[in-house]
Amino acid sequence: MLTFLFLSLLAADIRVVRFAESVPFQMGEVTSRRIIHPGLGAKKTTLNLSVSKPGNEFAQHVHDYSDDTILVLAGEVNLRQGDSLRLFKAGECAFVPTGQIHGTVTAGQGEATMISFQNPPDLILYTGARDSKKPGAAAPQGVITPGAVKYVNFSRKNGAFTNAALGSFRATGTHRQLKSGQHFRATVAAGGEAVFFVWRGALKVNDGQKTYAAGERDSVFVQGAAKLDVTAESDVELIQIEAP
Repeated sequence: MLTFLFLSLLAADIRVVRFAESVPFQMGEVTSRRIIHPGLGAKKTTLNLSVSKPGNEFAQHVHDYSDDTILVLAGEVNLRQGDSLRLFKAGECAFVPTGQIHGTVTAGQGEATMISFQNPPDLILYTGARDSKKPGAAAPQGVITPGAVKYVNFSRKNGAFTNAALGSFRATGTHRQLKSGQHFRATVAAGGEAVFFVWRGALKVNDGQKTYAAGERDSVFVQGAAKLDVTAESDVELIQIEAP
C-alpha cells in the first residue's frame, strides 16, 4: 500500500490542452492566445500562439527573468529591437535571452502565425503591463545587445533547434515531422515540464497506463517524471518543448 502511494505521488500529471480552451491577451495591435500558462499550473514553460495581420506590431517588451523563443509557422515577421528590424520567415525562429528588448512587426502581404514559449513563465506578460504601445506607457527597460538574439531555421531540423549550445539553458525546443504510424520515445525528468504542440496532423501520447489524443493546434502538457511513447495518427508536424 505504501509503495502504491509513493508511486502515485511520483506519477506525472498529463493532460490534453485544446486550442479552443486558450485564453486571449493583447500586446500592441496583436491578440495572442495563451495555451500553456501559469493558470494551468505551468511553472517552467509557457506556450502562446499569435495570428497577426500585415503591419501589426506585438509591442516591444522585456522579460526580466525569462528567455523567449519565437517561431514563425506561417508568413513572415520582423523582429524589432528599438529602430532595427530583422526579417525572419515561416520555418525560422528567434531565441531572445533574458533582458533583451524585442517585439515583432508582421511583414509581407498576408497574416503571420507564430508561437512562442517563455522559460520560466513571465506572469506580467499576460496582464498588459509590458505593452509599450499603450497610451502613456513607458519605454521597455532592457538592453539591445548586437548578436544576442539567435536565429535558427527550425524547419530544416528533425530534432532540437534550441539548446544549451545556443544559450538556451532553461528549455530545449525540438521540431519533429512524422509519417503516419511513426513514433518516438520521450522522457520527462522529475520536476520537469514538457509540451507537445501539434501544428499539423494528430498524435497520441501513451505513458504506459493511458493514451492521450491531440489534434491540430492542441497540446499534450506533461509535468513530472514520465516515459512516453508518442505516435503519429496521421502525418504530423509538432513542436516539443522540454523544460527540465
